[in-house]
Amino acid sequence: MGSWWFGWIEIIFFYGIAIGFGLWQVWKTDKELKKTRAERLEREAKEAAKKAQETGGSSPSPEASDRAT
Repeated sequence: MGSWWFGWIEIIFFYGIAIGFGLWQVWKTDKELKKTRAERLEREAKEAAKKAQETGGSSPSPEASDRAT
């Protein structure tokens, strides 16, 4: 087997690892963003409920919260 094949094997191996690492980072970041968004929405809902309870009013409509973000 000539050294030409070793070059191709090295290229495939290197780029396979690089692409795999990149895909893993995208998956990990997406997972973390979803978790952070869910925590933020939960926190905002609790704060809105607490504020509504303190003022004695009703909680804001979902449409109003969509326009705020």
